[in-house]
Amino acid sequence: MTTRTPPPAAVAKPRVRRGPAEMAQLKLKLLELARGIHDAEGPAALSMRRLAQDAGLSTMALYSYFPNKQALLEGLWLEVFEALLAELLAASMGRRAPLKVMEGHLRSFLAFWEARPEQFRMIYMSTPQGDGKEAVPMKDQPVYRQLIQLERERVAACAGTTEPSEVRLAEASALSLIKLVGYLLVVLGMPRYPLPERMQLRERVIADSLHGIVKTLAS
Repeated sequence: MTTRTPPPAAVAKPRVRRGPAEMAQLKLKLLELARGIHDAEGPAALSMRRLAQDAGLSTMALYSYFPNKQALLEGLWLEVFEALLAELLAASMGRRAPLKVMEGHLRSFLAFWEARPEQFRMIYMSTPQGDGKEAVPMKDQPVYRQLIQLERERVAACAGTTEPSEVRLAEASALSLIKLVGYLLVVLGMPRYPLPERMQLRERVIADSLHGIVKTLAS
C-alpha cells in the first residue's frame, strides 16, 4: 500500500509592517493613483477595490489609509484646497489697495478652477459616498479654515476704515462665492450650454462680485 505524502501547507505571506514615513509616502502614492483614475475615467471608475488593485494592495490594507470612498475623495479635496490657497495668496503680490487685492483674489479663484475642470466637478458636483459621516469635518481641516479666513480678511478690507459686522461680512463672502461658483457650474458643468461672449460674461461676474461686496458691506 502506497502512502501519499500530504501537500505542504500554504505559507501565509508575512504582513508588511510600514513605518510612519513609509505610510505617509504610500498615502501620497494612493492619492496620486486615485486622482489619475478620477480624472481619466470619471468618479464612477474610482472605487476602493479598483484603487487597491492598481496599487497592488488588498482592499483591507487600503482601509488603513482611507476608511471609505468619501474619505478618499476628501483626501483629494485637501490636495486641491492646498493648491488653491497657494494661488490665492499669490494673487495679492504687487497689489496694495484692498479692492485690487480682492479683484486679484476673484480672478485667481476663477482661473484656478477653469484650469482644473475635473477637480472642480469632483468637489462641487460629486455626490457624497458611504454613510455621509466625515472622519474629520471639512470645516475643521486647517487648509479649509485658512481659505475661509483669507477670504474674510480680504472682504473685510474692502470696507475701508469701517469695521463690518460679522453678519455683513458673512453675507458679502457668501454672495460673492455664489456668483463665482454659479458661473463655473455653467461653464464647467454644462459645457454645451451656449454662453454668448463668455469672456465678457466672465468680466461681468468679477465686476458684479466686487461691486456686491462693497455694497453689502456698506448697507
